[in-house]
Amino acid sequence: MRPVTLCFSGLDPSGGAGLQADIEAIAAAGGHAAVVATALTIQDSQRVHGFQLVDVALMRAQAERVLADLPVAAVKLGMLGSAEAVAMVFDLLAAHPQLPVVMDPVLAANSGGSLAQDDLVAAMRAVLPRVTVLTPNTPEARRLGGSDDLADAVRNLTRAGARTLWLKGGHEAGRLLRNEVHVDGVLAEYSEQPRLAGEFHGSGCTLAAALAAGLAAGQPVLEAMRASEAYLRKALEQADRPRDSGQFLPRRWILPT
Repeated sequence: MRPVTLCFSGLDPSGGAGLQADIEAIAAAGGHAAVVATALTIQDSQRVHGFQLVDVALMRAQAERVLADLPVAAVKLGMLGSAEAVAMVFDLLAAHPQLPVVMDPVLAANSGGSLAQDDLVAAMRAVLPRVTVLTPNTPEARRLGGSDDLADAVRNLTRAGARTLWLKGGHEAGRLLRNEVHVDGVLAEYSEQPRLAGEFHGSGCTLAAALAAGLAAGQPVLEAMRASEAYLRKALEQADRPRDSGQFLPRRWILPT
Protein backbone atom coordinates (compact mmCIF):
# COMPACT_ATOMS: atom_id res chain seq x y z
CA MET A 1 0.00 0.00 0.00
CA ARG A 2 1.05 3.60 -0.48
CA PRO A 3 2.57 5.14 2.68
CA VAL A 4 -0.27 6.19 4.99
CA THR A 5 -0.35 9.50 6.87
CA LEU A 6 -3.01 10.02 9.52
CA CYS A 7 -4.13 13.66 9.54
CA PHE A 8 -6.01 15.54 12.24
CA SER A 9 -7.32 18.75 10.65
CA GLY A 10 -10.35 20.95 10.25
CA LEU A 11 -12.72 20.90 7.30
CA ASP A 12 -12.39 24.05 5.19
CA PRO A 13 -15.39 24.33 2.83
CA SER A 14 -13.36 26.45 0.38
CA GLY A 15 -10.97 23.53 -0.15
CA GLY A 16 -7.95 25.77 0.27
CA ALA A 17 -6.74 24.57 3.65
CA GLY A 18 -7.36 21.84 6.22
CA LEU A 19 -8.29 18.31 5.29
CA GLN A 20 -8.48 18.90 1.54
CA ALA A 21 -5.01 20.44 1.55
CA ASP A 22 -3.72 17.39 3.44
CA ILE A 23 -5.35 14.90 1.11
CA GLU A 24 -4.15 16.59 -2.06
CA ALA A 25 -0.58 17.20 -0.87
CA ILE A 26 -0.14 13.68 0.45
CA ALA A 27 -1.62 12.13 -2.69
CA ALA A 28 0.65 14.30 -4.85
CA ALA A 29 3.60 12.89 -2.89
CA GLY A 30 2.48 9.35 -3.67
CA GLY A 31 0.92 8.67 -0.27
CA HIS A 32 -2.51 7.93 1.14
CA ALA A 33 -4.17 10.34 3.57
CA ALA A 34 -6.42 9.00 6.31
CA VAL A 35 -8.24 11.94 7.85
CA VAL A 36 -9.85 12.77 11.18
CA ALA A 37 -12.06 15.85 11.11
CA THR A 38 -11.31 18.01 14.15
CA ALA A 39 -13.60 20.93 13.35
CA LEU A 40 -16.16 22.22 10.91
CA THR A 41 -15.24 25.73 9.85
CA ILE A 42 -17.01 28.58 8.15
CA GLN A 43 -14.40 30.13 5.87
CA ASP A 44 -13.71 31.11 2.32
CA SER A 45 -10.65 32.24 0.41
CA GLN A 46 -10.75 35.58 2.21
CA ARG A 47 -11.29 34.94 5.91
CA VAL A 48 -12.51 32.69 8.73
CA HIS A 49 -16.07 33.41 9.79
CA GLY A 50 -16.43 30.80 12.54
CA PHE A 51 -15.88 27.20 13.55
CA GLN A 52 -17.33 24.37 15.61
CA LEU A 53 -15.05 21.77 17.17
CA VAL A 54 -15.81 18.09 16.73
CA ASP A 55 -16.54 16.05 19.86
CA VAL A 56 -13.26 14.66 21.18
CA ALA A 57 -14.66 11.17 21.76
CA LEU A 58 -15.81 11.05 18.14
CA MET A 59 -12.37 12.17 16.95
CA ARG A 60 -10.71 9.45 19.01
CA ALA A 61 -13.06 6.79 17.66
CA GLN A 62 -12.24 7.84 14.10
CA ALA A 63 -8.50 7.65 14.73
CA GLU A 64 -8.63 4.34 16.60
CA ARG A 65 -10.39 2.65 13.69
CA VAL A 66 -7.80 3.93 11.23
CA LEU A 67 -4.84 2.94 13.40
CA ALA A 68 -6.26 -0.55 13.86
CA ASP A 69 -6.93 -1.00 10.15
CA LEU A 70 -4.28 0.80 8.08
CA PRO A 71 -0.45 0.72 8.19
CA VAL A 72 -0.11 4.33 9.36
CA ALA A 73 3.49 5.49 8.94
CA ALA A 74 3.28 9.17 10.02
CA VAL A 75 0.92 11.63 11.69
CA LYS A 76 0.18 15.21 10.66
CA LEU A 77 -1.52 17.53 13.14
CA GLY A 78 -3.24 20.65 11.88
CA MET A 79 -6.13 22.43 13.54
CA LEU A 80 -6.80 20.79 16.91
CA GLY A 81 -8.64 23.73 18.44
CA SER A 82 -8.64 22.82 22.14
CA ALA A 83 -6.44 21.52 24.94
CA GLU A 84 -8.76 18.55 25.29
CA ALA A 85 -8.15 17.57 21.68
CA VAL A 86 -4.36 17.85 22.09
CA ALA A 87 -4.46 15.64 25.20
CA MET A 88 -6.57 13.05 23.41
CA VAL A 89 -4.32 12.86 20.36
CA PHE A 90 -1.12 12.39 22.33
CA ASP A 91 -2.73 9.92 24.71
CA LEU A 92 -3.77 7.92 21.66
CA LEU A 93 -0.32 8.20 20.06
CA ALA A 94 1.41 6.98 23.23
CA ALA A 95 0.62 3.46 22.00
CA HIS A 96 2.40 4.24 18.71
CA PRO A 97 5.73 5.85 19.72
CA GLN A 98 7.39 4.82 16.45
CA LEU A 99 5.24 7.19 14.38
CA PRO A 100 6.84 10.50 13.36
CA VAL A 101 4.57 13.45 14.19
CA VAL A 102 4.49 16.71 12.25
CA MET A 103 2.63 19.43 14.14
CA ASP A 104 1.50 22.53 12.29
CA PRO A 105 0.34 24.57 15.31
CA VAL A 106 -2.73 26.18 13.77
CA LEU A 107 -3.89 29.08 15.92
CA ALA A 108 -5.27 31.44 13.27
CA ALA A 109 -5.86 31.57 9.54
CA ASN A 110 -3.72 33.74 7.26
CA SER A 111 -6.61 36.18 7.18
CA GLY A 112 -6.34 36.56 10.95
CA GLY A 113 -9.44 34.68 12.11
CA SER A 114 -9.01 32.60 15.28
CA LEU A 115 -9.10 28.82 14.98
CA ALA A 116 -8.32 28.00 18.60
CA GLN A 117 -9.55 28.22 22.16
CA ASP A 118 -7.47 30.11 24.71
CA ASP A 119 -6.13 27.04 26.52
CA LEU A 120 -4.59 25.52 23.39
CA VAL A 121 -1.15 27.18 23.60
CA ALA A 122 -0.24 25.67 26.97
CA ALA A 123 -1.43 22.25 25.85
CA MET A 124 0.74 22.40 22.74
CA ARG A 125 3.80 23.42 24.73
CA ALA A 126 3.32 20.42 27.00
CA VAL A 127 3.51 17.89 24.16
CA LEU A 128 6.46 19.37 22.24
CA PRO A 129 8.89 16.63 23.39
CA ARG A 130 6.71 14.11 21.54
CA VAL A 131 6.65 16.04 18.24
CA THR A 132 9.13 15.11 15.52
CA VAL A 133 8.92 18.40 13.59
CA LEU A 134 7.13 21.58 14.66
CA THR A 135 6.26 23.86 11.73
CA PRO A 136 5.13 27.25 13.08
CA ASN A 137 5.02 30.48 11.15
CA THR A 138 6.61 33.37 12.99
CA PRO A 139 3.41 34.66 14.69
CA GLU A 140 2.70 31.13 15.93
CA ALA A 141 6.29 30.74 17.14
CA ARG A 142 6.08 34.00 19.07
CA ARG A 143 2.80 33.00 20.69
CA LEU A 144 3.88 29.44 21.50
CA GLY A 145 7.28 30.62 22.68
CA GLY A 146 5.82 33.34 24.86
CA SER A 147 7.96 36.19 23.51
CA ASP A 148 7.68 38.90 20.89
CA ASP A 149 11.41 38.48 20.29
CA LEU A 150 11.68 35.69 17.75
CA ALA A 151 15.07 34.45 18.93
CA ASP A 152 13.79 34.24 22.50
CA ALA A 153 10.67 32.43 21.32
CA VAL A 154 12.77 29.83 19.50
CA ARG A 155 14.93 29.31 22.60
CA ASN A 156 11.83 28.91 24.75
CA LEU A 157 10.34 26.37 22.37
CA THR A 158 13.60 24.42 22.37
CA ARG A 159 13.65 24.40 26.18
CA ALA A 160 10.05 23.17 26.13
CA GLY A 161 11.13 20.17 24.05
CA ALA A 162 10.89 21.17 20.39
CA ARG A 163 13.73 19.10 18.90
CA THR A 164 13.29 20.09 15.26
CA LEU A 165 11.61 23.42 14.59
CA TRP A 166 10.92 24.57 11.03
CA LEU A 167 10.33 28.30 11.29
CA LYS A 168 8.39 29.70 8.33
CA GLY A 169 9.10 33.33 7.54
CA GLY A 170 6.22 34.22 5.25
CA HIS A 171 4.78 36.76 7.70
CA GLU A 172 8.03 38.70 8.07
CA ALA A 173 8.85 41.81 6.04
CA GLY A 174 11.39 41.83 3.25
CA ARG A 175 11.91 40.95 -0.38
CA LEU A 176 13.18 37.47 0.47
CA LEU A 177 11.24 34.77 2.29
CA ARG A 178 13.49 32.99 4.78
CA ASN A 179 12.68 29.62 6.35
CA GLU A 180 14.90 28.27 9.13
CA VAL A 181 15.44 24.77 10.53
CA HIS A 182 16.49 24.68 14.19
CA VAL A 183 17.65 21.33 15.58
CA ASP A 184 18.14 21.13 19.35
CA GLY A 185 18.32 24.92 19.45
CA VAL A 186 20.94 25.26 16.72
CA LEU A 187 20.26 26.74 13.28
CA ALA A 188 20.91 23.67 11.12
CA GLU A 189 20.07 25.19 7.76
CA TYR A 190 17.95 27.84 6.12
CA SER A 191 16.55 28.74 2.73
CA GLU A 192 15.90 32.10 1.11
CA GLN A 193 13.84 32.69 -2.00
CA PRO A 194 12.13 35.66 -3.64
CA ARG A 195 8.78 36.37 -2.09
CA LEU A 196 5.77 35.65 -4.31
CA ALA A 197 3.16 38.37 -4.72
CA GLY A 198 -0.18 37.90 -3.01
CA GLU A 199 -1.55 36.01 0.00
CA PHE A 200 -2.01 32.24 0.01
CA HIS A 201 -4.70 30.19 1.72
CA GLY A 202 -3.54 26.80 2.99
CA SER A 203 0.19 27.08 2.36
CA GLY A 204 1.10 25.95 5.89
CA CYS A 205 -1.22 22.94 5.72
CA THR A 206 0.23 21.99 2.35
CA LEU A 207 3.83 22.18 3.56
CA ALA A 208 3.25 20.18 6.76
CA ALA A 209 1.24 17.50 4.93
CA ALA A 210 3.91 17.10 2.24
CA LEU A 211 6.56 16.81 4.96
CA ALA A 212 4.55 14.15 6.80
CA ALA A 213 4.11 12.23 3.54
CA GLY A 214 7.87 12.27 3.03
CA LEU A 215 8.47 10.94 6.55
CA ALA A 216 5.83 8.26 5.99
CA ALA A 217 7.75 7.18 2.89
CA GLY A 218 10.90 6.80 4.98
CA GLN A 219 12.77 9.93 3.94
CA PRO A 220 15.22 11.44 6.46
CA VAL A 221 13.83 14.55 8.12
CA LEU A 222 15.97 17.18 6.39
CA GLU A 223 15.57 15.51 3.01
CA ALA A 224 11.78 15.43 3.43
CA MET A 225 11.81 19.09 4.45
CA ARG A 226 13.74 20.16 1.37
CA ALA A 227 11.47 18.16 -0.93
CA SER A 228 8.27 19.51 0.62
CA GLU A 229 9.54 23.11 0.44
CA ALA A 230 10.33 22.74 -3.28
CA TYR A 231 6.91 21.18 -3.85
CA LEU A 232 5.12 24.00 -2.02
CA ARG A 233 6.96 26.63 -4.05
CA LYS A 234 5.66 25.08 -7.28
CA ALA A 235 2.14 24.78 -5.86
CA LEU A 236 2.18 28.49 -4.97
CA GLU A 237 3.68 29.59 -8.27
CA GLN A 238 0.76 27.91 -10.06
CA ALA A 239 -1.89 28.85 -7.48
CA ASP A 240 -5.47 29.69 -8.42
CA ARG A 241 -7.07 32.97 -7.42
CA PRO A 242 -10.85 32.74 -7.20
CA ARG A 243 -11.57 36.48 -7.20
CA ASP A 244 -9.77 39.80 -7.11
CA SER A 245 -10.10 40.20 -3.35
CA GLY A 246 -9.47 36.60 -2.31
CA GLN A 247 -6.32 34.74 -1.35
CA PHE A 248 -4.61 32.42 -3.80
CA LEU A 249 -5.33 28.68 -3.45
CA PRO A 250 -2.26 26.43 -3.87
CA ARG A 251 -2.45 24.15 -6.88
CA ARG A 252 -1.29 21.01 -5.17
CA TRP A 253 -1.64 18.89 -8.30
CA ILE A 254 1.36 20.40 -10.02
CA LEU A 255 0.98 21.12 -13.73
CA PRO A 256 3.93 20.58 -16.09
CA THR A 257 5.90 23.75 -16.76
